[in-house]
Amino acid sequence: MSLFTHPRVDVRVAAASFLLRYRTAEAKAVLDEVAQRKGFFAFEAGQALKRWEEGTWALDPE
Repeated sequence: MSLFTHPRVDVRVAAASFLLRYRTAEAKAVLDEVAQRKGFFAFEAGQALKRWEEGTWALDPE
């Protein structure tokens, strides 16, 4: 089972956030889908996407 399709939303958001740099298209799709919802994980997904677009997503450079 892929972590991007895991039944728990918190697992999907965490995996997508960690893999955003390496599997960008797939991770952004997961985060976009969750960000459309309401609640904490939607907020977390939205913040990850916001930071990615701003270029401040990771504190450590590549």
